[in-house]
Amino acid sequence: MKKRIISIIAVTAGVVFGASAQSWDIGGTIIEPSAVTAMDMFNWSRTSDGVSTARATAMGGALTSLGGDIASMAINPAGLGMYRQNDVSVTPQLGIARSSTEDVESFGRNGSTNFSIGSFGVVLKAYEGSGKLVAVNLGFGYSRLADFNYRTSYARYDNRSSIAGVFGPMLEQGGIDYTDINGRLNENFSWWNYDPKYWGAIEGYKCGLVDQVDGKWQPDARFGTDPVVDQYVNMVSKGAIGEYDLSMGMNIANKLYIGASLGMLSLRQRREIYYGEEYWYDSPDDEPAGEMLEGMNYKQTALASGSGVNIKIGVTYRPLEALRLAVAFHTPTWYSVDYKYRSNMVSSVFDKSAGKYVTPDPDAATETWVDSGRDSWSFRSPAKLLVGASYTIGTSAIVSVDYERAWYGNIHTRETPIGDGVFNDFFKEYFKGSNTIRAGVEYKPTSYVALRAGYGLSGSMVKDKSLIFSTPVNYRTQYFAGGVGFVLSNCFYLDLAYRYTQQKYTTSKLFYASSDEADYYSGNYSTDIARHNLIVTVGFRF
Repeated sequence: MKKRIISIIAVTAGVVFGASAQSWDIGGTIIEPSAVTAMDMFNWSRTSDGVSTARATAMGGALTSLGGDIASMAINPAGLGMYRQNDVSVTPQLGIARSSTEDVESFGRNGSTNFSIGSFGVVLKAYEGSGKLVAVNLGFGYSRLADFNYRTSYARYDNRSSIAGVFGPMLEQGGIDYTDINGRLNENFSWWNYDPKYWGAIEGYKCGLVDQVDGKWQPDARFGTDPVVDQYVNMVSKGAIGEYDLSMGMNIANKLYIGASLGMLSLRQRREIYYGEEYWYDSPDDEPAGEMLEGMNYKQTALASGSGVNIKIGVTYRPLEALRLAVAFHTPTWYSVDYKYRSNMVSSVFDKSAGKYVTPDPDAATETWVDSGRDSWSFRSPAKLLVGASYTIGTSAIVSVDYERAWYGNIHTRETPIGDGVFNDFFKEYFKGSNTIRAGVEYKPTSYVALRAGYGLSGSMVKDKSLIFSTPVNYRTQYFAGGVGFVLSNCFYLDLAYRYTQQKYTTSKLFYASSDEADYYSGNYSTDIARHNLIVTVGFRF
């Protein structure tokens, strides 16, 4: 790709662009998709609430001490040592996400539906003996650790703040003069002379939203006097994080189980953000005399794709026949992510004197400007410690409880296009360790049927969830699950599960620019996502 011009970014709750006589704090959900943010890395590190096998899901994911399931490879590989037979299974799942935003009106769709593979895997007996080493089992499996599929849209009317108020400070802080970006005056203009984070502001100039007057960037005269601004937002996210595990589990004297997994992760998230504004005036005197800006449409698309690697080790011990105690440790996942971005803006300008719509600039941004190269962002997600206990009641019931600790304040960037370690202080200052509890029960009224129920809660990993970050952060997750399992024959089994998940996100702004002299900002937005998962596992043991 052509070489980027990268400005210095200081990380606070938002992003501060460049440096000049007037310092602006600039950011927001609409402003920042052109680069990976600290909040993106945090959201990609949330891999504890995914969908695995139907049995594991129905029991709330409380499988650290239970074992004997394909999901053990991604949770506690010591559970593979409990297998007495070979096992092959596949788990398709249907996911439905519904979003809701407080204090705004709905605009478009707020739901997303996707069909995917929650897990698949195979466990094979590699060794079986009569001594202390009872068995060695090998496994290969896949688990869907995180789901990025959602859609949210809303409209807010009768505002007085336009995104144009942010585009001016961005151009000012970037040291960009209108003679450099006006196609009529500069035939050598190229988008690649500017970092993609400035593309939206440059498009705002070309579409008539901002202008430079006496060396100062400000909203264009086509706005008239203090227009009423209606805002329309539609955000669509697609993708997931999946993990492929190569695992081994050992059974020592039917008392001690030891296992390890090498995890290879695949990350992909595609986000499309549509933002529109319409402008109205309280009276004809407020309208501009000549050309009048009636509205704008701004669309951005960001694609993140990458891979990661981690190691998981675990131990399970049975002090009593009915009691299992376990501990597992997941190393940090070392990620390398490539990032692509594209941007497009159009506006509607009406020439009152000519009685027709006009193009604000011969070089107006009616094309889609694409950052087609690959920018590598490398970071390390937090390590995790899992502790679990389960107890078998007679021959018909099991109770299982898990605790997980993840150190989100230790997320660490290694190599980014804007410098190594640029976000590390941010994570230490604003994030903390998170506690997750999971509990599950299984009851078998007959040897052929199992009834299951589970619950999970991930506490906040944000030190102060009242903070308004540049982009929303999923700070709390709670889910309820249930299911049923059937033994269809000596070899085949079928498990069904349903899970309802509530995800709460921190408040965010669409855009903001703040300095000692002025403030431009949208309203606050708080969106929650509810997920419904229908899961089926079909397995064969032999």
